[in-house]
Amino acid sequence: MIFGIGVDVLEAARIQKVYARFGQHFVDRLLLPEERAQLAKTRRTERFLAMRFAAKEAIVKAMGTGFAHGMWIRDVGVVQNAWGRPEVVYSARGEKMRRKLGIGGGHITLTDEAGLIVAVAVLEAAPARKRVARKASRRRR
Repeated sequence: MIFGIGVDVLEAARIQKVYARFGQHFVDRLLLPEERAQLAKTRRTERFLAMRFAAKEAIVKAMGTGFAHGMWIRDVGVVQNAWGRPEVVYSARGEKMRRKLGIGGGHITLTDEAGLIVAVAVLEAAPARKRVARKASRRRR
């Protein structure tokens, strides 16, 4: 079952301006350590940052929290697996919130065209836990 869907559209130029102004400080405030490791391997830094920013926005929209209610921008992220597929990841605080909200797996897709970045996130509801019925001990008097 789907927990939530989030979409974000971003002008890449916005992130280019912020990166030009704040540089590494912006990177440190935006990215999780796993994302920073992947940034170090890319040649298109500004595109990478813009895609991650849009992805984070889409994910928190799907969560229904935005960057409030216990979620910060570094509490969610996107890393590429060995095949290049983007995967949703969480910080320790983000993981705690994910579980509290009852969110299971997450899916994200990213694209860019004509200076726009588009991110779509789909979060699954966590499977319902099976409750073990406890037999009440009955005393006969």
